[in-house]
Amino acid sequence: MNIKTMLLVCLTGSFALAQDPVKVAGANYKLVAENEDVRILESNLAPGQKTAMHSHPAVMAVMLQAGAVKWTMADGKTAQSDPNAKRGTVFAMDATTHISENVGKKPLKSIIIEFKKPAPPADQARKASSVASCKVIAESPYATAQLCGGGVGSNTGKHTHSASVVYVALTDITAEITDDSGKTHTLQMKKDAASIAPPETHSGKNIGKAAYQLIVVDLK
Repeated sequence: MNIKTMLLVCLTGSFALAQDPVKVAGANYKLVAENEDVRILESNLAPGQKTAMHSHPAVMAVMLQAGAVKWTMADGKTAQSDPNAKRGTVFAMDATTHISENVGKKPLKSIIIEFKKPAPPADQARKASSVASCKVIAESPYATAQLCGGGVGSNTGKHTHSASVVYVALTDITAEITDDSGKTHTLQMKKDAASIAPPETHSGKNIGKAAYQLIVVDLK
């Protein structure tokens, strides 16, 4: 590696670090979890609040408390969120540098899933898990998001997550998970929690005391 290339790499790395929302807008973004594939952030914006300029790679965002968001890009151009967005809405965004501003009258809360790796070629993308209790609600070159749910005692048939998967709980969840070898464990998530799970084949049963709703994001 020559000196010019080394300098470019160092400058690019420093710029990315300087633009990290957790670093420059820590009052609004906190790290929830990460692995080699994704980083999960929780974002909170009070009415009228505006973040510092920051950068994200390509993301999927899950709205937990929806409202009106205005984004001001590094070049001064602006965009605004879908006015019809509601709790559980998932939207995909390309890599961007921007300021986020809550231009509504309600607090905003979302889970942001940042993709660390390039999207696979379309003909090499892994298929999302498929069960009757889930429906696709968002798609990007990086991942497929599904809304899953069921009543007390409901079962989710055996299915496969062939890559890392992100779960975002819209309700409290207590489920019995049975893996491909027949071993079981209990999955418990609090409302608005998010977590990352490794590739796995499993089935599930809602052993909680209420119906559940869960956003499942399968990486491609």
